[in-house]
Amino acid sequence: MSLRGEVALVLRGARMQRRVIGALIIREMHTRFGRHYFGYIWLFFEPLLLGTCIGLIHLLRDSPSTFGPFEFYAIGYVVYFIFRGIINRASSAITGNIGLLYHRTITLPDIFFARHIIETVSVTGVLVVFLFVLFAINGDFPENPTKIALAMIGMALLSQGIALVAAAATEAVEGIERGIHAITYLALPVCGMFFLVEWLPDWLQELALYIPTVHIFELLRDGQFGSRFRAHYDISYVMGWIMVTHLIGLAALRITRQRIGLE
Repeated sequence: MSLRGEVALVLRGARMQRRVIGALIIREMHTRFGRHYFGYIWLFFEPLLLGTCIGLIHLLRDSPSTFGPFEFYAIGYVVYFIFRGIINRASSAITGNIGLLYHRTITLPDIFFARHIIETVSVTGVLVVFLFVLFAINGDFPENPTKIALAMIGMALLSQGIALVAAAATEAVEGIERGIHAITYLALPVCGMFFLVEWLPDWLQELALYIPTVHIFELLRDGQFGSRFRAHYDISYVMGWIMVTHLIGLAALRITRQRIGLE
């Protein structure tokens, strides 16, 4: 086969997968929210409501001296909502869509990609709303929106890699999904949402930087506040976590599909 033929084959396969994922997104939206507009509104309203509540709670308490408390915590929680939402819903992805796997064009990763696109797009929309409102009220515009976008992408990809592993583990070990849900809440104090690395003692800074989400939140705050603090993050470290979790997760899903007898 010529190079042109190989390229055409790859492009045809990519178009097919794009249509498959698009159809899965529509099906997931109808399954989760029905055909009523209120359900679609809730997709955006839930992270908006929770982020606003977190921001208002900290607005009434002592806050960092150089940052607005609402801006600091509300936007941080919105980004964490991607992590929580993607991983918590991973345990039901396979059992809830097992019938679709009898179609040869649909793979397990397609199901996850469709779900994760929905989560990421909805939270990104909420983040844009927060940034616009803060700019309208205080005139505060992010110093580097590109870094905020990279932080969102990094969180979505890291969450996706972990979700793939979690979903395969759920199918292999009964009851593990309860532990996964608990971990997403227990991780909240240490994930980097509530603090900056420079606030910590030196010995604790080194420990904190082993946690990949801490790097993502540092990148997020660098995009928000930039020159107001000294950020600590390593994008290559986060990329390493993303690659490793995806490799393990995709391999585990392949084994899972063979175990449930669809290949």
